[in-house]
Amino acid sequence: MSEQDTQTNPEDTQAPEDGQEENQRTDDPMSDLSELEKIKKELEAEKAKAAQELEEGDEEDEDLREVDYLQKVIDLCVKFDHHVGVFLMAGYIDCGLKYNHQLADSYMKHLATIQGFLRLLEKVDGVTRETVTKDCIVRMRNVIQEIHKHLVKPVFKEVGLMKKKPNMENLEKFQSEWNERLNELQNACDFEYQILDVKKFMVS
Repeated sequence: MSEQDTQTNPEDTQAPEDGQEENQRTDDPMSDLSELEKIKKELEAEKAKAAQELEEGDEEDEDLREVDYLQKVIDLCVKFDHHVGVFLMAGYIDCGLKYNHQLADSYMKHLATIQGFLRLLEKVDGVTRETVTKDCIVRMRNVIQEIHKHLVKPVFKEVGLMKKKPNMENLEKFQSEWNERLNELQNACDFEYQILDVKKFMVS
């Protein structure tokens, strides 16, 4: 045997090793599988994070809507109180009719109490806020119903029977503001209740 035949060519020995390594990579699917699993877990983690951020964003939007809704109900309470204490009283005086201050004050105190509860809700969690807001709307509707029955209807009935119409400026102002507020209250009721009607307390 010649010396050439007995010497090993380094390139000849390296080639099979590379081929063998390539075969090992293709023959070992577990390495590719583990890589895929790793990528899958990373994607799932990203998906979960995105879902959480989206959910938190929705909750924030919902909370802002609740706060906005609550503020509208508080404003309604304040305005109804004002209409009864200012415009309605002035309307009674213009017509020469006796205004029942004691009765009107009791209604306004009810409205002030409801308003106080609503203002407290600005500092509590959403579930409590929603529950108590619903209760306050029902109570406000009941007070409006009593005001309409005992203070609003009587004065308009008396004015309707008068041959000589008195100064109607304050009463007309009360009527337009009262009806406008009732429309707003109806929208608030429709938001939480489907059948809570307040439009029947309007003055025509």
